[in-house]
Amino acid sequence: MVETTVLIDDSDIDLFIQRRFLEVYQFSKKLISYKSAEEALAWLRTVNGEAPPDIIFLDLNMPQVDGFGFLESLKTVPQKIRDKSRIVVLTSSNSQKDRDLAFSYKNVIQFVTKPLKQSDIEELKRIV
Repeated sequence: MVETTVLIDDSDIDLFIQRRFLEVYQFSKKLISYKSAEEALAWLRTVNGEAPPDIIFLDLNMPQVDGFGFLESLKTVPQKIRDKSRIVVLTSSNSQKDRDLAFSYKNVIQFVTKPLKQSDIEELKRIV
């Protein structure tokens, strides 16, 4: 079980399903949700005394700043967060181009096509 997980998705329904799924499979002690990449980045830039998230589940298709914009902006968050936080892209896209681009960012450790499944969680537990 990881300490802290962040979910970033613009869909309330997807956030609810992901949160519930992670709770049922006891993936994380603490789950934090954000409906936009901007909100999540603003929070990450202000994380001071508290521990950075272990895992960030990131949707690619969001308005304003999409998942790739988030990954690019991750360069602006404190180094301790970039060193610790790992990204799981959780998206409706099954594009090989999106997959290749996502894995070009060093923090991305997994690319999952929605919906999240038990096998995805088991594989992620093995990775971390």
